[in-house]
Amino acid sequence: MAFLDAKSLRRWSGAALLIYLTALVAGTHLPHPEDLISIEGNDKWLHFGAYFGLAFLMATWWQSFRAVTQRGLLTIWSLAGITGVVDELTQMLPGINRHCELADWLADVVGAACGLLIWIGLRRVFDRRDFR
Repeated sequence: MAFLDAKSLRRWSGAALLIYLTALVAGTHLPHPEDLISIEGNDKWLHFGAYFGLAFLMATWWQSFRAVTQRGLLTIWSLAGITGVVDELTQMLPGINRHCELADWLADVVGAACGLLIWIGLRRVFDRRDFR
């Protein structure tokens, strides 16, 4: 018996993805007081973790519609990478007070790739029917 049916998975994973993406965009675009958050130049792990989670949730949501094939994984990884590019470029807009960095985007795409690898591993574990 499946933990969640496809309809429930679609609903919950879609809601989680939307909330996560909203928080990601808000967190990277809202100006923050420098005295409360001091991560300038040392935020690569935050980028890695943020896009790890994004890709993981994207794969879970995608799975609720169709099987996640190698092509699907590449599409999800590409979408996460494009999201990272747009995120970095829009941080240069006036009033945001953030910087666009290639290293941040690289942390994004590496985090997304690792998120997908962990997702694949967990799917293999949970797809086994025999838990002896």
